[in-house]
Amino acid sequence: MSFIRRYWNILTNIGTHPDMSYVNLKRIQMLNLIAMLCLLPTLCFFVLNTMDQRYLLSTINLSNSICSISVLFLQYDGKHNFAKAMLLVSNFIFFFLGAILFKNGGEYFLLCTLIASILLYDDRRIHIIFCLATAIAITLLYFYPTIVPLAQRVPKFRLIFNICNALAFIVIAVNFFLQIIYNNTEKIEEQRRKLESMNRDKEKIFSIVAHDIKSPFASLEALVLMLRDQILNNNISKEYIQQLYQQILHQNQALDDFLQWGSSSMRGITSPATLVVIEPLVYDIITLFADQIQAKQLKTEIDIPELTHILANRDHTIIILRNLISNAIKFSYVAGKISIYCTEDEKYTHIHIQDEGIGINPSKSALLFNVIQHKSFGTEDEPGSGLGLVLCKDLIERNKGVVDIQSIPHKGSIFTVGLPTYPTVDDPTKKTAQTRY
Repeated sequence: MSFIRRYWNILTNIGTHPDMSYVNLKRIQMLNLIAMLCLLPTLCFFVLNTMDQRYLLSTINLSNSICSISVLFLQYDGKHNFAKAMLLVSNFIFFFLGAILFKNGGEYFLLCTLIASILLYDDRRIHIIFCLATAIAITLLYFYPTIVPLAQRVPKFRLIFNICNALAFIVIAVNFFLQIIYNNTEKIEEQRRKLESMNRDKEKIFSIVAHDIKSPFASLEALVLMLRDQILNNNISKEYIQQLYQQILHQNQALDDFLQWGSSSMRGITSPATLVVIEPLVYDIITLFADQIQAKQLKTEIDIPELTHILANRDHTIIILRNLISNAIKFSYVAGKISIYCTEDEKYTHIHIQDEGIGINPSKSALLFNVIQHKSFGTEDEPGSGLGLVLCKDLIERNKGVVDIQSIPHKGSIFTVGLPTYPTVDDPTKKTAQTRY
């Protein structure tokens, strides 16, 4: 059964390619389906009519079969418009000849041809042409005298068979395109929801840019002017220079988040996954935040096996860990502890970042990775962009990972990132590195 289904799918998709629109793809599939449905019965009737010595009708059947095969070849060559025209015109002519010469119920297939022309073409002029042609053909069938002798006419059971086939085709064709309409409606509704979400995110991003970048730069400008005009004495200058440095550092990180968010939304950019060793990345990030860690008197404990590997994009992994570690530092109480450690299961290597900070209310934690947050401040009024965690989740999902958060208000949080484990042979000589600042 799977063998038949596989080849049926191959035949119905002749001439299709991934760049086609959904409607054009379905129209090509329908054209292939009509050609195949016409091919088998006309070949059978060719044999039957030849055996019954209805040679003219068998010739019409054979010609119809040849046209159906030609349509499939034209589809394969990408000549879809020619294939549509050939199928509709040839079927119209052959069904009309069969009906007027042999009274075989071909007029019902003329109605099928009319319906097919409406479904396959958007041009109303073509609809009108086929409608007039069908009306004229059916009128001729009722007023034109019988040409062939009574003995040459097809049996009644074959007439009934043709009528039933025509009705079945009408039902199948209409349902086929009704399904297309329903699917299109669902796709449009899904795209509408995505556009609304993107517009909301865009508005929030612009509000963040307007407030969180413009305002601090105004403060930076004032500080620089005071330093330039030597309004501050040497003792106070050191304090303000440190503030200046901290603001520049936070603004640089916020700008980086904005840029990464924009680039991650560009679907054309590929992000190859490679072997990434976790421990060196964590140490580099901890070193980057050494000043903030020292200023808040935090203790950091890293417990990661040296040979722990993951299969992910290295740049994405750095951004994810940097944002999560930055948040842990920002929301930790003074003299608290940050623990970074790993666990593994069959599929993922889980990186846990635990802090002793203000924690998060359970009702809010579910939204952290899905909704851009308003501007937040750490325990020492460190500013945040509100964009980092949403960016993290986007990058985690792009790397086929998972994320989780466990938090208790006023106790602390554990952020867990699970990324695919790099397939490697277990090494019994793995060492565990522990470092405290």
